[in-house]
Order: sequence, then C-alpha cells, then structure tokens
Amino acid sequence: MDDSDVELKPGESVWCQLQSPEPGGYLVTLTPSGIEGFLPSEDPIQIGRVVPATFVCMNGERALLTYAFVLGTTARVQVSTASVQENAFSVWADSYPDMNRVRRAVDIVMPPLSGSAMMLKLDPEKAPGFLGSIESSAFTGCIKAFCETRRSRAAILFHEGRAVGSVYTTKVVLDPYSFEKGLKKTVDDLLAADADLEMYELPPGMVLSMSSLFLGYIDHRDISLDNKQYVAKMLEYFSKSKATACFSVIHESESPLALGFVWDGNFLGAYSIADQKFSEEKSFLNQLIEGQAEPGLQVYILPPAMTTDSVLFGYSLSSEQFTGDYD
Repeated sequence: MDDSDVELKPGESVWCQLQSPEPGGYLVTLTPSGIEGFLPSEDPIQIGRVVPATFVCMNGERALLTYAFVLGTTARVQVSTASVQENAFSVWADSYPDMNRVRRAVDIVMPPLSGSAMMLKLDPEKAPGFLGSIESSAFTGCIKAFCETRRSRAAILFHEGRAVGSVYTTKVVLDPYSFEKGLKKTVDDLLAADADLEMYELPPGMVLSMSSLFLGYIDHRDISLDNKQYVAKMLEYFSKSKATACFSVIHESESPLALGFVWDGNFLGAYSIADQKFSEEKSFLNQLIEGQAEPGLQVYILPPAMTTDSVLFGYSLSSEQFTGDYD
C-alpha cells in the first residue's frame, strides 16, 4: 500500500488488533483497512484484542500509533493550520512520550566531544532573534542556560534547529518539569538579561539518540536476562532494525548514571555522567553496568518515523507557542 492511499490524518481515532509483541509495544493491524502498524504500550495486552488508538503518521507502509487518546491534542490538530508533518509531531509529543520518569540534571546532556563551548550573554533587545537564528541555521547541538536570579539550570537539545530534548531544574522545584513546560521555562530564561549561556555542537546521531530520552518509548525487558545479556540482545536488535535508541543506567534514586547511544543501528558510545567521560567502546558501557550493584537499565527507542518526511521533528522555539504568554 502506498502512503498516498492512506487518508488518515494525525490525531484521528482508529481501532487496531494486536498481532505480536515488539520491543516497546506491539505489531498491530488497523481495522477494517488491514494497514500494519506499531502501537507502543507500557502495559501487557492480550494478543488478538482490538483496542482504540490514535493515528500519528505513516512510516512507509506502516502506521505509527499512540495508545492514549488525547482529546486536547486531537481537537487542536483538527483545526490547526500547521502542516501535516507538524501535526504528526504534536500528536506524538503530547500523547505517549510524557516520560520524565527519571530525575535529570543538565549534566545528563553530553559536553562537547572536542573543543569547548561558546559562552554567550544575550542583549535582551536582540535575544528574541537569537531563537530564530538557531532554527534558520539548522543548529544541531546543545544550549545550556544558567540563571542565578531564578536559581535555574537548563539545557536544550537541538536537531536541525528544532528542540528535541529539554532539562529544566531549579533549586526551588526539585522535580523535573515536563518536556514542553520545561522548554517554555528555558526560553524565558534564555531571554533574561542575567542568563549565562553555553552553546556547542554535537554529532546529529548522538543528538537523535539522546532525544529518545524525551520523545521515545520504553522497551520492557525480559527479566530473565541480566544487564549484559540485555544490552547484547538489544544491540543486536538495533543493528538489524537500524533503530535509534538510548540506554539509561539508573541508580536507586532514579537518577541516571550513564547513557549509551545508538543511532541508525550503530553503537556510538557510552557516557558516564558523574565524571563527564565518553568512550566509543562497548566495553565501557559494560564497565559502567558492572560498577554498580544491580543498577536499573532502561532503553528508550525513537520511532523511526520521527526522522522521515512524515514528521517535522522537534519544537520550533521561535513559534508563538514558546515566545507568547503562558502560565
């Protein structure tokens, strides 16, 4: 079936029948069309069951769905004047991946692989144009903001000028903000007169891998496998499926200790957050796992559709959504 044969629109409610489990969810078929799709799910669902879902977009001949039906998002995209690709991202970002499940600090975002970050202090009058220049230049990397008066620390991951990950914390509010709310708070800080900024580039594959932490779905591991066996199994799966994902080694406090990056099926390396150390060797990830007493290990997988023409991936920070008034 060609994509042009599919008349479904982002946010449209559909029914699908579960066919078989896949990492992070289920292979399904839409009824009555018979279109094959993928449905992320954190819960075990009986194979053969027919369940409601929300259509996001097509990825080749396969539909990407969300299990949650988000009325506010659906209503918004139905009257939206944005492109189908932008609406597809809105449906995905607003529904399934609301997963600030681990406590994060800005150090979770890798420092520059080489060289040093550019230090900036924006002129408040010119600051709004700075956001537009990030997008127009298709900047890929990270911007960190440090604002003493607001006692906040923030980091935004950019892929081709659009925000695909965000961390925002303050000494007053200890729990992390949700992705979109954190972005709004960070933009507010970026435009503050006393904000100190750090800006640096990162490889696109690494940024996409890290974006899985914010916009990916979680795989639910086979508990019969130990951490090393689980890593080996998932790396083999990612290699075959050409997937993009991120391993997160988590402490009892739910704070991430280390990350492992996979892009397009290739292992890019591992990063120890505490000592800011990066290595391209798979053995380093295994060392980080061994160094802890049975740490938690989660895998976040980025839907392949996010990096196709079906989706305009990431938020535009120069849009009114982020530069306008908000609560």
